[in-house]
Amino acid sequence: MAVHTWQWDDVRFFLAVSREGSLSRAARALGVDHVTVSRRIAALERQLGAKLLIRTPEGFAASSAGQAILRQCEAMEVAALDLERSVAGHDAQLTGSIRLTTTEALASHVIVPHLATLRERYPELQVELVTGVRSLDLTRREADMAIRLARPTAPSLVCRKLGALGFALYASPRYVAEHGSPQRGHGLAGHRLISYVGTPGSGFGPLFMGEALEGARIALRSNSPCVQAKAAAGGLGISELPCLIGDDYPGLMRIWPEEEPLLRSVWLITHEDLRRSAKIRVLSSIIVDAFAREARMLRYGQRRPSRQQRHVSRSSTPV
Repeated sequence: MAVHTWQWDDVRFFLAVSREGSLSRAARALGVDHVTVSRRIAALERQLGAKLLIRTPEGFAASSAGQAILRQCEAMEVAALDLERSVAGHDAQLTGSIRLTTTEALASHVIVPHLATLRERYPELQVELVTGVRSLDLTRREADMAIRLARPTAPSLVCRKLGALGFALYASPRYVAEHGSPQRGHGLAGHRLISYVGTPGSGFGPLFMGEALEGARIALRSNSPCVQAKAAAGGLGISELPCLIGDDYPGLMRIWPEEEPLLRSVWLITHEDLRRSAKIRVLSSIIVDAFAREARMLRYGQRRPSRQQRHVSRSSTPV
């Protein structure tokens, strides 16, 4: 059967399963149920007269026939997504949905409190807020906008600096009483640490405020700051947390309360094809305003900054 008669709406199901390795994960990625994924794959295989996927001990993988058409399918995906972004980028309607992805902390402390403004001004707009540390792919329309702590390097992505997020080290008073407080600049040897799953992006900066980690032991890894905070409050070890979470969490104390927080830049990112979309522009404006209003809290948490910190904040160039 000729390539041009394939239906992209069927091909995308094949690509999702070949990438995810299972029907259930592909279904979650596509926003459908696994029965629909199985049915659409079967329909495509009947249309082409070939088995495209085989089951292996590790999950589904493309068969030899599937491998033979994989490049063409990916080309169809690129063309379809380019078309979608081109149309969306010229959309002047302030209706429909926008998918925004960001971290759990920024979503709950900054974005959600300011979404009422969007609702009041543009009642026909809906926001799909996806939280987590996994970076959704904006080039594949997994999300329309992202707020991240690491600036991407892809030339097709447009980045705007929103401000800075302060981090500090936290532990429970019980942990500090039992293990002592590490001395700034002398490393964290002998201490238990609550760390991240995987390695944060290159723009994330040094972990644990740049302290040497030789001789320290990892007690827990988690991709959730709320889980990290709960573990630290339970005495499991020292955690590096955003100040806006750590200062407000019961049972936690800053290890170095007089130390300035480690600042990490926060970026608003969208694809260049979407930046002229009316709904992208209005949500961007509200997000920029939200970060400006919450700038002090984002940098310093619930503590008042020192006189020196206040002077630096006032003299900093607005972003």
